Amino acid sequence: MLALAAALLAAATASGPPMACERLASLFPNAPRPQGGEPGCAAALREACDAGRRLACAELGRVLEAGTAGPADPAGAAALHRRACDAGVGAACARLARHLREAGQPARAVTDALEEGCALGSGVACLERAAAERDPARGARLRERACDLGEADGCLAIVAGAPPARAQALRDRACWLGSADGCAAAGAGLARGDAGREDPVAARLRLERGCELGGAEACARLGLVLLAEGRRGEAARGARLLVEGCPALGAEECLDSAEAWLKGPQAVIDEGSDPALLDLACRRKVPDACAWLGRMVQEGRRVPADGPRAAELYRRACEAGRASACSDLGVLYRFGAGVPRDEARAGALFAGACEQGVERACALRDDPSRPID
Repeated sequence: MLALAAALLAAATASGPPMACERLASLFPNAPRPQGGEPGCAAALREACDAGRRLACAELGRVLEAGTAGPADPAGAAALHRRACDAGVGAACARLARHLREAGQPARAVTDALEEGCALGSGVACLERAAAERDPARGARLRERACDLGEADGCLAIVAGAPPARAQALRDRACWLGSADGCAAAGAGLARGDAGREDPVAARLRLERGCELGGAEACARLGLVLLAEGRRGEAARGARLLVEGCPALGAEECLDSAEAWLKGPQAVIDEGSDPALLDLACRRKVPDACAWLGRMVQEGRRVPADGPRAAELYRRACEAGRASACSDLGVLYRFGAGVPRDEARAGALFAGACEQGVERACALRDDPSRPID
């Protein structure tokens, strides 16, 4: 029970540097706050530690290690980690092992600290011990124990090779334990139907959580889900999330995703589409994406005006078969906007677009003096 309390305490403080006053308040919520700010709270933790409160020793060790209540004191922190570990706080054993490793102590001392921490219920200690274990079977058991103890990375470490349903359950557990990567993997698995059936609602729930946890991949995959749902307001958010999270997906998957969506039945490509998403799809030769982005760039709507870039975008769309983009490119050549003025080139573009049914191109071909609407 005390090992569980230590694990929960560690989880509650994983999101930021350990502050003495926060840690003191979590251990003794009804005690008055001491004077002196962080140093005063550190002194109160020291007093509680000396009185035999082992969790106070563990938390003070973290504070001294981080230097949030004064100058960092690695040696003092290590002594407190040792004291708390000896008193049965598994998380302190894991921190002690890291200190011993960084201090160049013998591998046996590091291993012993991790073994003790794992036995005392520290998932972190079990996972770190597994990384150095030469026996694959024992390494797998240590990762299983880490997962059982609430260490999300332990759950993710045993996904490979697991049957589909168990793999999905492990990803789910990692997600609810606070792993953004676990949420991204769980959401993707539910969207694909890895466990037997697709579940877009559950997928979105996991991806929303992963995105809230700050996971770029989860945000990008959530963007894909929102785009697939096709709601106008949600599609705009989906485009933003996908574009911002693209590096986490990898260039190819990101571009493939943009192309697949904008070629799909849910897509609406018009002046309201996100320029960054249009740019991704244009790189995958989606003609409408290049054409609409060209118009935005030409007119300076939602993006900086850029004549040469607009011409290049129209050219891509034209060559991919979008006749109206050929007409738009012809206008640029006629007036020398972003490209050298070339009436012969403009006329040829208008003629080609006209043959494909673009009435405006026919009028521009037949009357070079016609104003542009």
